[in-house]
Amino acid sequence: MSLTVTIIAKLSGVDSDTARRALHTAGAFDNPSAMPPEEFTVGAGARCYALATIAAYRPLLFWGGFAAIIAVPMLFAVRLLHHG
Repeated sequence: MSLTVTIIAKLSGVDSDTARRALHTAGAFDNPSAMPPEEFTVGAGARCYALATIAAYRPLLFWGGFAAIIAVPMLFAVRLLHHG
């Protein structure tokens, strides 16, 4: 299982098979604004497909956002510990 699929599954609250299917589906479309399949239109499936679309078409944004999720709390902790 790829790291991208794992991240999409954890952040969207779906299983890894659904995340993998969303990533493959998003990558198969020529146009990122194409209508997703019915299972990816509401709820956790929609979150999963949105993250998969970003990962497929804007990978720098996807990985930059993931890095920010990790870095911002660490920066706050360092600032809190450094300045008391």
